[in-house]
Amino acid sequence: MSSLKVIREDPKLPVYFSQPEGEGPFPVVILFMHRPGLDKPQKIVCDDLAKAGFFVAGTDAYRAGVLNQDSYTDDTIFEDFEYVLEYVKGLENINSEKIGTIGFCMGGRHGYIAAARYSDIKATVSYYGFPTRGNDLSDTPIDLVSEFKGPVLGIFGETDPMISMDNVNLFREVLLSASDDNKIEVYENVGHGFLNPDSPRHVPDSAAKAWLKTLEHFRKYLC
Repeated sequence: MSSLKVIREDPKLPVYFSQPEGEGPFPVVILFMHRPGLDKPQKIVCDDLAKAGFFVAGTDAYRAGVLNQDSYTDDTIFEDFEYVLEYVKGLENINSEKIGTIGFCMGGRHGYIAAARYSDIKATVSYYGFPTRGNDLSDTPIDLVSEFKGPVLGIFGETDPMISMDNVNLFREVLLSASDDNKIEVYENVGHGFLNPDSPRHVPDSAAKAWLKTLEHFRKYLC
């Protein structure tokens, strides 16, 4: 069962909820959207996670068009995230002790930051999130690894022109040194957005393998 619901009016905050069958309580995954927005491919991610047994909340970080790719900030992202986090923790059919995040592209970076900032987050999956992008030590993922509150799975494409393999390998070294539960998966001959079925860079075989790793990670640490 899926629906788009406005959970805050000022500023407007639409959230796409996707719920598994049954009564729960369900583990939760909160989605940090990719740069194009809370579009059909992101809703597919939510629905696929719900089919696997997770209650999912996908946040429209552009606030129904009030913000855009140029006007959102990390502050607006986390203002909304905190609101969604408290909202889902108040629902009767969820397990508030089992909350994770998934993020894509810019949302992948936000997932790393959330892993460092919020003790509620028990597991993180980041698809092509930028490990070395930030303004300073407080918002650059590779500098926050020691603060991660739960296991992190980073997923990358080998030929991603926006994230070099040198940076991925450096991130891997730091991440795995911090915890054996952290993981990095790199898929050969694929680029940025390879999971997205609407992208010309979509690679079904690699996408299917990465998705299995995603479910494996969440089932291990949220179920």
